Amino acid sequence: MMSNKRKFSGTRKSLGYLITVVTAVSFIACVAAIPIAIKYAKSKEGYVAEAEIPAPAEKVYRAAVSMAEERAPDVKILKKDNEKRILEVTDDVQTASLKADVISSEKTAVIVKADVPKVEGKEKEYEKEREKELALRIIANLCTKLNVQCSVTN
Repeated sequence: MMSNKRKFSGTRKSLGYLITVVTAVSFIACVAAIPIAIKYAKSKEGYVAEAEIPAPAEKVYRAAVSMAEERAPDVKILKKDNEKRILEVTDDVQTASLKADVISSEKTAVIVKADVPKVEGKEKEYEKEREKELALRIIANLCTKLNVQCSVTN
């Protein structure tokens, strides 16, 4: 009878550890599945998109630089400050700048500002709508490159 109690006690401990590990892994998976909120608004200078990305700032900045370099010659890098993690690019129509600030060792605040060039006439409205979404598209593409989910909030 005593050995059955020991076996049951050992099994109960093992089951307890297993439940704890499964719960911890499930919690981590749930946190990773939560989409990142992208704040998006119009400012005096143009459009601004902001997000907190769960990755080191250097990795986020390198991914942004890589995206710009991959789109050359259509996209030109105007400014690249590796120390401050600032990147400014243009497609000769519009200019966008990105800044990656450290929140913690595994979290980065990303701010993208994109100007909207002045255009005349209704025939340019489609282009204007597309251009004003540039800041948002840059962060969305960055999230895709870093393999994280993003969603837009105003």
